[in-house]
Amino acid sequence: MKAVILHGGQGTRLRPLTHTGPKQLIRVAGKPISQWGLDALRALGVNEFCIILGDNGAERVVDYYGDGSKWGVRVTYVYQGRARGLADAVRRAEDFVGGDNFVVYLGDNVVLEGLEDVVEGGDFNAVLLARVANPNRFGVALVEGGRIVKLVEKPKEPISDLALVGVYRFTPEVFEVIAQLEPSWRGELEITDAIQRLVDRGREVRFRVVQGWWKDTGSPEDLLEANRTLLDRYASASVASETVSSSVEGRVTAEEDSKIIGSIVRGPSYVGRGCVIKDSYIGPYTSIGDGVEVDSCEVSGSLILDGASLSHVRIVDSILGANSKVYRRTAKPLGSKLVVGENSQLGLE
Repeated sequence: MKAVILHGGQGTRLRPLTHTGPKQLIRVAGKPISQWGLDALRALGVNEFCIILGDNGAERVVDYYGDGSKWGVRVTYVYQGRARGLADAVRRAEDFVGGDNFVVYLGDNVVLEGLEDVVEGGDFNAVLLARVANPNRFGVALVEGGRIVKLVEKPKEPISDLALVGVYRFTPEVFEVIAQLEPSWRGELEITDAIQRLVDRGREVRFRVVQGWWKDTGSPEDLLEANRTLLDRYASASVASETVSSSVEGRVTAEEDSKIIGSIVRGPSYVGRGCVIKDSYIGPYTSIGDGVEVDSCEVSGSLILDGASLSHVRIVDSILGANSKVYRRTAKPLGSKLVVGENSQLGLE
């Protein structure tokens, strides 16, 4: 089985975090968002991946995943450039797919169930669905008599509350129907229109309604919720860091080459490689990237991305971008809620 992971889009709702790189590489619970999907598919036997690159930080995606050998898979790349719709992104994988059935996974989604239904053997098309309170934000499916009969992309007047989760399975026939599509009112080639063409041809499109948690990580609040849920499910007590006069409590993963000095780290939490945490209180539900420095701080429920540094601050439910600096010139506040972009500096009074 082959899989196509979509890495395009501008991530406008996540700015300033996405000014310098793709949202799919933002790390939650110790991994880039898209790697959660790659790892889940790999565990189900998928070993060939094609990553569709957008025009935001494509080189960073290639640098991170390389040829896939680090994960025991093969990764190839196709450049889409400016986003022209999901169907346009999918059609660019035609040479990679060849005559095989394949899975499409949106790289900014985190899906924890239902993937086994789209990777099992056989010639069929399939989608994952979930009931949502705001269907106008998603592609939506109408189901009648146990079959999908209609699909609409981001409808102004939703036809149902069943949203497309962002995981699809197709036969190669989908490339034929995509070639016949016209741009939608949004100026894009919509994947919902491609699936509708398959339905109109009488092709069965299987579906599963996901009952458990899934997340389209399109906003800072979504990222924090994903981080919390993934830590809850997958955090383990594994401390490879050097600890000096410190207490590490509960399910904390602390990677090698880091130092925890005079601090308390409470799980579920994650600490990356090459960090220095000194005289601080960390957690719960906090993920710290590689090369982060934390001095005399309290941090809870937050995402601290690679290379950031914090000094004498207390933050809650916040996201600090890579290589950002947050420090306090005076006494600690009751708490600050922040979303700080990469390479920024923020001085709090």
